[in-house]
Amino acid sequence: MSDPIVDQIKAVLDVVEVIGESVRLTKKGRNYTGLCPFHDEKTPSFMVSQERQSWHCFGCGKGGDLFSFVMLKDGLSFPEALEYLAARAGIELPRQGRRQVSKDLFALMEEAVSFYRQELRGPGGAAARAYLERRNVSPEAAAAFELGWAPNAWQSLSDHLKRGGASEASLLKAGLVIQGNRGNSYDRFRGRVTFPIRNVSGRVVALGGRLIDGEGAKYLNSPEGELYSKKNNLYLLDRAKESIREKGRSILVEGYMDALRLHLCGWAEGVASLGTALTEEQAALLRRFADKCYICYDSDLAGQTATLRGMYLLASEGLTVYVVTLPEGKDPDELLQMPGGPESFAKALDDALPLVSHHIKLFRAQSERDGVTKASRDLLESLSALSSLDLSPHRAELCQALGLTDYQLRQELERFRRPVRVDVKRFEDAAPQKKRSPKDKMFRESEASMTYLLWSQKSLRGRREALQVPGLLENPILQDIAAALLGGSEPGELESRWLQLGETDPKEALTEGEYSISRFGSTAQEQWDVLLSALLRRATERRYEALKGKILRGEATEEEVSQWGALSRELKCSAKGS
Repeated sequence: MSDPIVDQIKAVLDVVEVIGESVRLTKKGRNYTGLCPFHDEKTPSFMVSQERQSWHCFGCGKGGDLFSFVMLKDGLSFPEALEYLAARAGIELPRQGRRQVSKDLFALMEEAVSFYRQELRGPGGAAARAYLERRNVSPEAAAAFELGWAPNAWQSLSDHLKRGGASEASLLKAGLVIQGNRGNSYDRFRGRVTFPIRNVSGRVVALGGRLIDGEGAKYLNSPEGELYSKKNNLYLLDRAKESIREKGRSILVEGYMDALRLHLCGWAEGVASLGTALTEEQAALLRRFADKCYICYDSDLAGQTATLRGMYLLASEGLTVYVVTLPEGKDPDELLQMPGGPESFAKALDDALPLVSHHIKLFRAQSERDGVTKASRDLLESLSALSSLDLSPHRAELCQALGLTDYQLRQELERFRRPVRVDVKRFEDAAPQKKRSPKDKMFRESEASMTYLLWSQKSLRGRREALQVPGLLENPILQDIAAALLGGSEPGELESRWLQLGETDPKEALTEGEYSISRFGSTAQEQWDVLLSALLRRATERRYEALKGKILRGEATEEEVSQWGALSRELKCSAKGS
């Protein structure tokens, strides 16, 4: 069965209205067209159907419903998209079976950000404004990035929020106050410039505070809790995600000011890691928008050696990692404020080395400091986290640096090897693609349309000839859908499962069939006959080509040669009759 909450949201929200906020749509007949937000194009190939409440791009093949668009466009997981669309539709999500944060906590965080911003502009914010001026952050920039000032007082924020009706318990849950030893509470952030931390969907989940005077930790963050988890967030990702998608890369830095400075200087794909070791969750966040990540961390030897583990974690999670080395030991914020700094930073990006090449460079310096044995062990242990496909381009360089033959390198890596998850699709996507012919496109559309017929016409699933459809399909996603439908699964049940798992590919494939099926006839029966005939012919052609290959290689049996001759005659007769 489909999810009733999902169905309720779709009944309230119009796909044209939601998509129209980020894509300029023009009505064309019964549908709407525009430029696809998921790839570069000059001629509109992106279509939205109000009647079907779906969308499809004939250029890149993506498509689906309201949920799939929001998940792809904003890089949201299904629970995040559900929460966002439910709030937009004015529908309250049931707590049972779902992790839900009270709306009051998000509202509380927004009010805290507003309070601190007001304090920065007020008389008490003079010292903070002077500090930001010294850091070359203009009032306009401070306002644009919602910077604030937490007064150096014990309860200025909590008193303000309690006057607005906030409870002590909610302030503690939001991490805005600290419980004292005697049961009293006081503001967590005092005497600090504040940085709001928003999650990928744009909601404030935490604050960072920078001390400008006196003793104490230079930076202070909100605690882990109901709202905030460091491993699941990156500073400024909510602002950077569109630029990351457009440029095909993220730039990862360490500090708030580094990320902010990148944005101010035109590198809007910059994000910061919130002072924690890099995590699988952060890698997954970045991969939602682009596969390349340029890491710009501490440029001295000790600092970079310490952060290599995190870099390899990102690489093992499917990101292609490049390491940026800045001149003169500067951090991005310092460099970009120097004369010629933006030009130097741009050159450093251009000169960034792939992670393995960078580590080999560090290996030579580390060998002099720690000895060859330790440096070799550290290098091999790090490399063991990567797949053979990732390491392949660097084998010659590695063998030369370590003084090993290729066989010895393989043996040494196996000693440290951990189970590696290989993202085959990433390597397939990166490989040069053979240009598809119109005939290839027609076969792809016929497979998608046949699967959509089974999806939309329940009566067709009971036909005896329908059982052969999965075996006639080449696309494994469509094979799985067709097999599931013929096995008794209902469309609503499958769609709900895909949404829960965050899988958008099945809906994209089905939507292509939905938008293409009218080309194969005007009725379901006509479409079925045409498509089944086309798929059967395609299967015959595949078998013909496979046998032909065996014959040319001298591997075919007499029976297979006979089969090939029969198939050849069958295809010729079919061509004459068509």
